[in-house]
Amino acid sequence: MLPALFGSDRNIFYGWYIVAAGIVINMLMGGLIMHAFHFYVAELKAEFLWPATIFGLAFMITRIESGVLGPVQGWLIDRFGPQTMMRLGIASTTIGLLAFSQLWSQGTFIAFYFVVAIGASVGGFMTVSVAVVTWFERKRSRALGYMSTGFALGGFLALPVGIMIQEIGWRSAALLSAIVLFGVGQILATLFVRRPEDRGLVRDGGSVVESTEGAARSQPPANPHRHRDFTVREALRTRAFWGLALAHGAPLLVVSGVFVHFTLLVTEVEGLNLTHAGIAYTAMNVAQLVGQLGMGYLGDRFSKRLLLVPAMFGHCAAAIMLAFAASFEMILLAAIINGLAWGSRAPLITALRADYFGASNFGQIMGWSSIVMSTFMTVGGFLSSVLFDATGSYGIPFTVLGLGALTGAIWVLMAGRPRLPGVRVVTARGPLQRAQPIAMFRPNRPSTSPTVRRAPQRASRDR
Repeated sequence: MLPALFGSDRNIFYGWYIVAAGIVINMLMGGLIMHAFHFYVAELKAEFLWPATIFGLAFMITRIESGVLGPVQGWLIDRFGPQTMMRLGIASTTIGLLAFSQLWSQGTFIAFYFVVAIGASVGGFMTVSVAVVTWFERKRSRALGYMSTGFALGGFLALPVGIMIQEIGWRSAALLSAIVLFGVGQILATLFVRRPEDRGLVRDGGSVVESTEGAARSQPPANPHRHRDFTVREALRTRAFWGLALAHGAPLLVVSGVFVHFTLLVTEVEGLNLTHAGIAYTAMNVAQLVGQLGMGYLGDRFSKRLLLVPAMFGHCAAAIMLAFAASFEMILLAAIINGLAWGSRAPLITALRADYFGASNFGQIMGWSSIVMSTFMTVGGFLSSVLFDATGSYGIPFTVLGLGALTGAIWVLMAGRPRLPGVRVVTARGPLQRAQPIAMFRPNRPSTSPTVRRAPQRASRDR
C-alpha cells in the first residue's frame, strides 16, 4: 500500500510512515468522535428529550476550549514534540469516552464531552499536521492531503457507529470506541519521530550526508544572510496570517452546522430516516476523500490561493441547498458538494500557512490561528441551534452559515505572500549573488524577493 501511495522507491522515506500513522489516527478521532457526534445527539435527544440548544452549547464550549488552548498546545508541540502530545491526547480522549458512556444529566454530558474534545484536539489534527510539515517541504501539499484523508475515511465509520449505537446502545458504543482508540492510538504514536535529523534524514527524503555533499557540489559556501523562518510575533504582524486564519475559519461555520445537525436535518424531511442520513454522510466523505487527494496533488503545482476560492463557493452552495432540501436527492447532492469543498480546503490552507511562515514555529503559529478558527466553529454550531429552536426549521440557520462561509473567498484572496523582515544584504557583490540561490529553494522566499536588495555602495566598508 505504501509504495503505491507514496512512491515506488525500494526505500520508503520515513516521513510517509508518519503520514500513514496520521491517516489512521485522524480516521479514529474523526470517525469515533466528530463524525459520530450527530448520531449520539439523535439518541440523547430521544432518550432525555433535551432541546437542540444543549447540544449546540456543548459544541460551543468545546470549540472555545480548542481556541483558548490552541496557542498553549502549539507551544507544547514545538517544545516537547508531537509524540508526547499524541500520547497525552489519546489518553485524555479515552478517559473522556469512558466517562461519556456513564453520563446521566445535561451537566455531565457537557463536562464529559469537554474532556473528549480536549483529548481529540491535543492528539488530533494539529499535532499530526505539525509532524507532517516538519518532515516535508517540496511535497508538503501532497503529504498533508494524504494525511487529511484520515478524517474523510473516518466518515466511513460513521454509519457503522450509527448501526452499533442502534444495536448495542450508545453507552456501549462509547465504551467500545474508547478501547479501540487507546489500543491503536498508543501503538501508532511511537512512529512520530520529532524531526528528520533525529533519524539522519532531511525533509522529503535522503540522508544528511547525501544532502550535505550535494549542496557542497552545487552551491557556493554558506553566507550570513541565509533564509530563516518567521517567528510567531513576526507572523502575527502580517496580513497573511489573519487572512489565512479567517479563510480557514469562515467555512467552518458550515462544517460545525453539519457536525451538530446533519442527522436531525435529514430526519426532518418527510420519509427520511437514520439510514438516509448515514448514506448521505458517507457520500459526503467519499467526496471529501476525492477533494483531499486531488487538491493535495494540484496544490504542489498550482496557486493554492486560487484553488481555494471554488471551495469557499462550494461550502456556501451546499449550505443553502441543505437549508431548503425537500428530497433525499437534494440532500445527497449538497452532501457531495460540501464534501468536495471540505476536502479541497483543509490541506491547501495548512500547506499555504507552512509555505508562508516556515516549519520552525509552525505549531505555535497554527495554535494562534486556531483561536480564529474555533471562534467560527463555536458560532456555527451554537447559532444554528438557537436559530433552529427559534424558527422551527433549518432554512434560516443554514442560509446564514452559507453566506458566512462565502466570505472565505475574500479573506484568502487578501492573504498575499508576506515579507520576512530583517533580512539585509551588505553589498551588491558576493553576498547578493550567494543569497539569491538560497531564497529560490524556500517556499516563502522567491528569488525575486524584495527583501534581498542592493545596499548602498558605502556599506562595503563594513565587510
